[in-house]
Amino acid sequence: PAVLGWLRQHLPGTADRIEPPVLAIEQGAGHLNLRLHQQTGHDDDGDEWMIVMREVSDTAVIEAMSLSLKLTAREAEVLYWVVKGKTNRDIGEILGSSPATAKKHLERVYVKLGVETRTAAAGVAMKRIRELQPQFEI
Repeated sequence: PAVLGWLRQHLPGTADRIEPPVLAIEQGAGHLNLRLHQQTGHDDDGDEWMIVMREVSDTAVIEAMSLSLKLTAREAEVLYWVVKGKTNRDIGEILGSSPATAKKHLERVYVKLGVETRTAAAGVAMKRIRELQPQFEI
């Protein structure tokens, strides 16, 4: 039902858009992204469309961040949730720890990345994530 509703909503105006519409379906630690693309060269009136589905795993992104940024698994996990816009309190709840513990992990991340702020750390992480996994979306 969600996919059909998304198609009904976006199909009429998609040809005029620069970026194709995206539907993200959350499923535990991962999610499925559906993107609508107009087929080219197959149909004279532009009525043929293709849905591109891509599965994205939070765990895979966190592991890639850990390895490429030389962070511990927990530091990478905290940084991942910062990139997703979570507060220290939210991160503590997600990870089953206190906000102070999340803050302490984040302080070590700042040192390792050579930054001073949460926003700068998120920027470094996003740049690296996009280099490693261009299809990653927040």
